[in-house]
Amino acid sequence: MDAQTAKDTFWKYFDEYVEKMGNEFYVTHVKGGKNQAAGNINNHSPMAMQTICCEYKYRDNVILVQVYINQNIELFEKLYAKKEEIEKQLGYIVEWVEHGKTSNSVRRIQKKFYINKPLNEMVETVYPYVLDFIKVFSPLI
Repeated sequence: MDAQTAKDTFWKYFDEYVEKMGNEFYVTHVKGGKNQAAGNINNHSPMAMQTICCEYKYRDNVILVQVYINQNIELFEKLYAKKEEIEKQLGYIVEWVEHGKTSNSVRRIQKKFYINKPLNEMVETVYPYVLDFIKVFSPLI
């Protein structure tokens, strides 16, 4: 399976599962007519500067549930100052990434899931974490 086919399959399962669970939020994952690796949650912009998102990294064999922050290091620092409180609200530890691969202005707060079962089952696994991120981070970003 090539990367685009894998992304198409992942988002098909993701959209179907969100619908099945009552469509509590929407996801923007199409740009230029193609499914992208990342989908912004409750944010219509495919190029949001800060957003909650779910990212399917085909080559790395992982799914990330994350807060993506670009060009707002101050926001990341404010959130990091509340790290213990945030992780207590979430009920688990998250990874605080203080740099981007290609841009020094990108920061991420993320939970990483290695793909170890079929994609439709992985969607079921990550879904509760997406809801946690919406609940905890939406008021903060």
